[in-house]
Amino acid sequence: MKKNRILYTFVACIFLGGVVLQFLRMRNIKDGESGGGVAAGELVKHLPFTAGDWQAKVEPLGPSEFVSAAAERILNFDDYVYLTYRNGSRTLGVYVAYWRAGRMPTHKVASHTPDRCWTENGWKCEEMRFGVPATYGKVALKPAQWRRFTPPNGVGTQYVLFWHLVGDELYDYGDRFNSTPHPLKWWRDSMAYAIKGSQPQYFIRLTSDRPVEELISDADLAPVLEALADMGLRLPSEGASSAAASAANP
Repeated sequence: MKKNRILYTFVACIFLGGVVLQFLRMRNIKDGESGGGVAAGELVKHLPFTAGDWQAKVEPLGPSEFVSAAAERILNFDDYVYLTYRNGSRTLGVYVAYWRAGRMPTHKVASHTPDRCWTENGWKCEEMRFGVPATYGKVALKPAQWRRFTPPNGVGTQYVLFWHLVGDELYDYGDRFNSTPHPLKWWRDSMAYAIKGSQPQYFIRLTSDRPVEELISDADLAPVLEALADMGLRLPSEGASSAAASAANP
């Protein structure tokens, strides 16, 4: 019993330490630390509104201004864009959020995925896959998190691909459904943020009522995927990776 109390006390101290360090880092940012980044409203300019027979429409973050404003406060991003592309009966939702360096702790951004936010709003994940390859044309994108959800009323299906980029790297969610944060990753990211701050981050999500990988194979959508690839989703070729490694280790 005594050993258990000591263990619980130790874990609580570690947790509180992470919270305190995170608070100090956030206070430093509010006191004037700057991370640079894109200007507000610039992100939408990187995505085309017409791609072949696909036409885009700007979507709000929520069903009302109140909900949209609340979502913006919680996510605390520097910029975002949410477009729905339509071509006949086919639709593709493209959501991108951006945080400049130092803006948000990595683990806080990582906690706002469909795994958590959608399920808290009544959606049910019916199927999940991890590290799924995604390509358009001959271009390979970094592996995606793949999900299939049903809405609260149980009618219909929504397929999802999403990526979380931290600097140039994919965030490691592990092979699990992330409705709750992984405790070790939470602590790791809290410490890294407290000591070094955070890198620029993108969260990119594609949604449709049919498998997204089928839609992105449509050649007309190549300009949309190219824009996303340029944000950091492009998977480096083996030749480029080898050249970069050689340059870093002469």
